[in-house]
Amino acid sequence: MRRIVTRHVSPTQLLPQFFSLQRGLSKLQMLTAIAVIAVVAVVAAPRLLNVVNHAHSPQIVTAEQDIAEIEKGLQLYKQDNGRFPTTEQGLLALIVKPGRAPVPKEWKTGGYLDRLPRDPWGNAYAYRVSADGDSFDVFSFGAHGPDEGDDNAGVIRGKH
Repeated sequence: MRRIVTRHVSPTQLLPQFFSLQRGLSKLQMLTAIAVIAVVAVVAAPRLLNVVNHAHSPQIVTAEQDIAEIEKGLQLYKQDNGRFPTTEQGLLALIVKPGRAPVPKEWKTGGYLDRLPRDPWGNAYAYRVSADGDSFDVFSFGAHGPDEGDDNAGVIRGKH
């Protein structure tokens, strides 16, 4: 009859080479990892903070609501007249019947908005229609105002 002998063997006894090969990172590897993390943090942190602050600002919420109302007025204008007002006619075409071409033939008496709101920073909302007249862009320059242009991070655009 065979006799089975059991004994306890630790993992370090089974794999001594593996554990002897494990070492920490070199100083160069550690510095490289820290540098990469720092660069990512420097690039990502301001953008993340801007997104977080942007989403919670009451001024931005107000601007987005105003833009949504303006967009509704523009859609109604197009339903009646077959096209959006030109960039030259601007958003004023939602309040007063345009006198310059193309003059809308079915402009609704009383207009499409009660008034043209100003953005929360006191500036007029900007409006552009595409060259083909099929789409438009309504936006606020945000807290920076029009001096910084419409390609900065503070610009608030409609969902259209």
